[in-house]
Amino acid sequence: MPLLRFMAFSVVRAWQGFWRNAMMSLAATSTVVLMLVLLSGLLIVLAGLDSGLQYIESKVGVTARLQDNLAQEDVDTLTAYILELPGVASVDYVSPEEALDRLKESYREQGQTLDLGGAEITLYASVEIALTDASQASAVADALQERPEVELITTKQENYTKLLGIIGYIRTVGIIALGLVGLTVLFMIVNMIRIAVYSRSNEIEIMRLVGASDSFIRWPFILEGILCGVIGAVVTIILVAVAWDPIKPIMVRVFQMPTAVSTEFLAVLSAVILGVGLGVGALGSWISVRANLASAA
Repeated sequence: MPLLRFMAFSVVRAWQGFWRNAMMSLAATSTVVLMLVLLSGLLIVLAGLDSGLQYIESKVGVTARLQDNLAQEDVDTLTAYILELPGVASVDYVSPEEALDRLKESYREQGQTLDLGGAEITLYASVEIALTDASQASAVADALQERPEVELITTKQENYTKLLGIIGYIRTVGIIALGLVGLTVLFMIVNMIRIAVYSRSNEIEIMRLVGASDSFIRWPFILEGILCGVIGAVVTIILVAVAWDPIKPIMVRVFQMPTAVSTEFLAVLSAVILGVGLGVGALGSWISVRANLASAA
């Protein structure tokens, strides 16, 4: 019971203090919302790019165009050689006839018909190499350069490498920006609690004179900062939830994020927002209480 009364007193005093310094409290809360919105945007962009990277990674492979009129024995020898290379998952031989069928199918998928004007064309035979690790594409291509059965080698690693670089750049810039905004949030919360401490210095002195413990005095101020962070987090979660309906199709269609994954991501993002808001509020108020409460005596 004493603990419950203490917690109830602290919560009530924190709520009163929040509204007693309403302008500073709302300014700090708005800054928390700004930081959390930026964090949400960064995490959404990075999640989309990571999903797109996984999709491109699954498509990264090596295609080796073969010399004309290779005997089946030569194809089998080359296939066995490729399967022994590090990072190779499978090898698929594509005959000239199958290559032509695939070309026609690609036109049909686009609602078109391949019109050769009555001419006959013959495509090259090739082997399509699937990888367990997209970063091995260059190594596999290099290993095939000297094979006499191979005429031309193509890979799709360039798109994968470019996207990997973009993700790294965005992550670095985003972390720097969030760090700067996070310092601003801490500054706002520290100032909010400092003003609250100074405005209640007489009350603090009276509580000390009647024997109130440090915890009894400190916790309302700490909860006031936590309240600021939690309110900012709840507002941000509402904003993200409202914006998620137009964002979700983009994540699914543009970044190839599975629908189930995108739904789970929203729940994880909300938990991250709440945790960061709570943590920033608690840290800012704790720093301010340690630095300023003693001076109010």
